Amino acid sequence: MTQEEETEAAFIQNVKKKLCLFFPEDSYSFTNQAVEEGLEFGAFMVKPSRILPLVQTSLLDNKILEIETDGLTRVYFSRLYDDLPDLEETEDEDGESMLLEPDYIAGDYLKLMNHLICLPVEPGMGNLQVRNSQRVILRLFTATMAIELGTFFQDLYTVRGLPVLRLAFPAIGRQVKGTRAYRAKVTEKIDFSLVIKGKRKLPDVRSHPIDISSKGMSFEVQKKEQKRFRVDEICKIQFIVAGELLAVVESTIRHVSQIREKTGIQYRCGVQFDLPTRSIAATIESLVADVQRVHLQELSNISEESGITMVQ
Repeated sequence: MTQEEETEAAFIQNVKKKLCLFFPEDSYSFTNQAVEEGLEFGAFMVKPSRILPLVQTSLLDNKILEIETDGLTRVYFSRLYDDLPDLEETEDEDGESMLLEPDYIAGDYLKLMNHLICLPVEPGMGNLQVRNSQRVILRLFTATMAIELGTFFQDLYTVRGLPVLRLAFPAIGRQVKGTRAYRAKVTEKIDFSLVIKGKRKLPDVRSHPIDISSKGMSFEVQKKEQKRFRVDEICKIQFIVAGELLAVVESTIRHVSQIREKTGIQYRCGVQFDLPTRSIAATIESLVADVQRVHLQELSNISEESGITMVQ
């Protein structure tokens, strides 16, 4: 075996070791040939430069991350956060102390490929789980697949007084296809709202969608409204687009959850559609396509302004 072949063999074994560490449930499938093909066709990512656009997109697009620890099935939720430098103290013309924003471009810390900053996870009990974990999986979703990134918890951290979690920059990533139907993010540029019809003589609930697929969606709820939504219960939802009623869809409530945002807690409800006719299904599919088109344009604009390759 030549020196080059020995180096390549050692590299493949190192990748296998990382894959088995972070994804032990699939270790049987990580043969030398599978690893070589995965690296060649992009299914496995070990170079930080390959992982960088994924975490940049996650931060700048404010994507929700699924978080798992030590192979446990319990899933927690969070978002990446910017590692903002401290405000700079200076004096104005009258000698009064004032704080100024230093020169900093959003997401710049990621270019160092040294660490990630995550908001505290929800449900809150997961933060202790993350802190005591041996390994952490971050899962984000693109238009065609899920991306799983393997990392480690480093320490508790504060960004301008906000407690956050500091994780190592991912050591490895992999693509996972067919995990769920694609969910298009609903941006503020779309005139799209919802009316959830009241039950048990309660008034209707007006809301804004968070994301939508051909099979279901999630939408915002107020903290005081959470108890009105019960898992496995049927609700009737009116889709209001550009001020007009587009469709009325019966849906089954699948979850009522919460996730941390930059300014507090977001409460959400996830539903699965019941689409009895092809006509209603086609209407929803068309709406999803419109929502996706606007979101992709938004990603393109962010990419153009920042010079960062946004992953779609």
